[in-house]
Amino acid sequence: MFSKFSSIIQHAVDALAPQLSLQEEFVHHWKAITSFFIDNKGEKIPVEQTNLGAHVEQMLVLLQREAEGGDGGSYGPCLEYLLQHKLLDTLYSLGRTDYPPGMKQIVLSFFTRLLSRVRQPLLAHVNVYRAVQRLIKTCGEVKAGPTEIEEIQFLCTVCAKIKADPYLVNFFLEAPKSTSSVSSPPGEGLNSEDKLQQDFPLVKTLLALSNSEDSRVAVKACEGLMLCSSLPDPVAAHCLLNSTQFCHDLTRRLINTYRRLPSQVNPIDLEHVQAKWGLEVVTQREDEGAFPGRRQLVSFLSWLDYLDQLSSIANPIVAEALARNIHQHFLTTMFKPDLMQMSETGCITATAYMNRCLRTVCSQRLLSELVLFLLGDDRKPETPADSGDSLCARLIQRCSGVSEEMSLVTLQLFDTLLQKDDEHIVHNLVLRNLEARAYYNPPAKTKSSRITDTKSSTQCQNNIVIDSSNNNVCQSSTVEYDTDSKSDSKNHNSPSESQKTTESLSDKCSEIQEPDRTDKSCLNEDTDKGDDKPRDGLNESMEGDAPDIEQKVGIPGIEISPFSTPQHVKTEVHKVVNSFLTLLPEELKSSYQTADSGYDMYLKDANKQFSAMLESCKSWGYPADPTCTPSDGAQSAQFYEGAFLKMVLDRLTHLLDQSYPINLQLTSVISRLALVPHPCLHEFLLDPFLSMQPGTRNLYTVFLKISNEIKAQFSSEPNLGMHLVRVRKKLMGTGSTLQKLRDMALPGTVRVDSESRLEAIIVFEEFCKELSAIAFVKHHAAVTQDK
Repeated sequence: MFSKFSSIIQHAVDALAPQLSLQEEFVHHWKAITSFFIDNKGEKIPVEQTNLGAHVEQMLVLLQREAEGGDGGSYGPCLEYLLQHKLLDTLYSLGRTDYPPGMKQIVLSFFTRLLSRVRQPLLAHVNVYRAVQRLIKTCGEVKAGPTEIEEIQFLCTVCAKIKADPYLVNFFLEAPKSTSSVSSPPGEGLNSEDKLQQDFPLVKTLLALSNSEDSRVAVKACEGLMLCSSLPDPVAAHCLLNSTQFCHDLTRRLINTYRRLPSQVNPIDLEHVQAKWGLEVVTQREDEGAFPGRRQLVSFLSWLDYLDQLSSIANPIVAEALARNIHQHFLTTMFKPDLMQMSETGCITATAYMNRCLRTVCSQRLLSELVLFLLGDDRKPETPADSGDSLCARLIQRCSGVSEEMSLVTLQLFDTLLQKDDEHIVHNLVLRNLEARAYYNPPAKTKSSRITDTKSSTQCQNNIVIDSSNNNVCQSSTVEYDTDSKSDSKNHNSPSESQKTTESLSDKCSEIQEPDRTDKSCLNEDTDKGDDKPRDGLNESMEGDAPDIEQKVGIPGIEISPFSTPQHVKTEVHKVVNSFLTLLPEELKSSYQTADSGYDMYLKDANKQFSAMLESCKSWGYPADPTCTPSDGAQSAQFYEGAFLKMVLDRLTHLLDQSYPINLQLTSVISRLALVPHPCLHEFLLDPFLSMQPGTRNLYTVFLKISNEIKAQFSSEPNLGMHLVRVRKKLMGTGSTLQKLRDMALPGTVRVDSESRLEAIIVFEEFCKELSAIAFVKHHAAVTQDK
């Protein structure tokens, strides 16, 4: 009561007193603060019962009013008085002792508002940054202390100021005590080695507060760490790593959250968990319907998301060190034993966790460490005698294991890997064994062809002339087609019909990429203008006798691939499309009885996915054409696809004997590989006319084997068409493409019965359409790029 009465009297006196200048009023409030400590020595009065808070508040108001009235560059008299008389050092001492109780909160609030509201640059002044640095060290000393909120607000303000002017970080790096000098500015007089070992108290304090039980304080501390780690100064980055436990503390927290995860979890549940750092809010409804361990899973994924965000914006030195620390102490030490264990249930759970981690991670540095952990760093071609003890080899073996659930979750892991923007993934899994083109059997040449072709051993005799006036692609030399066609090319349509179909789809693809584009001259215009068959009945329009695809180069029977040169890609794509679409006999197709008979419905998805893939592969340096010709030694050696591609083709061979989810996941992996714009992988997967070495196989030869097996087993079965239509309508539902079916498929549904074989036929039919669309989109992209 007495303090309130005295305060009223003081305000009355102030009102009746003559008008003072800002500096005089500022000094008055400061002397009132110092007088309190002189008159009240040894008395422990709570700060709320004193006028200290009001005087400090008035000092801040005067400084702010002075800053608003000045020119913004020079210091006013109040600020000059504060700096010359080292008022901040005195306030730090009062806050350090927290006398009277609660004074630390007032001091922290004053420092925070002074730095954030006063426009003049203050942190570079020696009497400011020294007091700020000392006050930083007092923060985080007491866990769950009463001043945590004020402490984190003060620290975040300092971080924001340093982030806005990165040079200021040098004032907050402390030299080792043995080499430090009180009179010298920070960082001066130190050799290069000592500079990298300077202390970084700001980061240490933020690390302490990041473990606060108050989630608001912890989130703010993590934001401050992100600001400090993103500073561009390499000296600050090295000091952060060398003088603090930055990497160790962040990785340890990741390990602790991983240890609390449930030992068994349904992979389906993992697909529906959404976790973002800073948004770990679980409603009561979600909590009631959650599976056991959901909160622990959200906590783990949220912290992983924070590390991913930090790695994406951090200084490259910090990001690399953090990623390596996670690789060494978390992935290798904690995750690898779980992935390599003998328990099937434990392996499935660990693989599902790793798949979810891959989906969460987007930063390039952290993703690279995850990829190296899973696949290794080997880039040399594989051999069948390579050791199968590595983690990657073990995962590939599980894809072909007896357990369908284990195979499914591991295939999903590789499918997620192939969606990531990392060149090493595709190279390690498939390209390192394909780049030498040991699978390719170059066509024999006559004497005349050897004379005309002196620059390349794989160039064909055709010369393609592109007329710039009308953008038509023409052949200047004649191509002879053998009239005795092979058995597997009888279903090809005539050039007129097939080119018309291809041209119509080229228009659709042009509408997807360029809606206003009306130029349809990217293909030959020698089509039959009188053919008015509907565009969506592609299977019906692609029947008839087609000219043989064999081209004579002096020796009969030598087949020239439509994809052997870029020019052939542009003019012969309809043959590739037909080759995939005619693999399944018409009587075994069920799509023609529904509304999704054509493959043009796959064009939009294929175009979108291929455009995204091209954007990702821009910096990977893929050649435009297969430039490597296999040497005699490579031709004599047996071609080996590599463990991953061998597993994929072996799995595909048993398409009819596998469950529906396995087939959907397998085709998803193959389609992602087919989208990669590498010429060797493209011709190996999408070129039906590729001349292969004896005893080798590619995707199309496996397709032929599946087609023959379907014909042999089902061609004579009664009412097969009706059963296929029934199963198709049951499977498709609202989904009309294979990609939509993959999105709707339940990972846990694994069964193999009589109906699953019919499902496999439908998957095979739709997969042929999908690959046809991918081949056509690639063809259209090649034509558009050249134009």
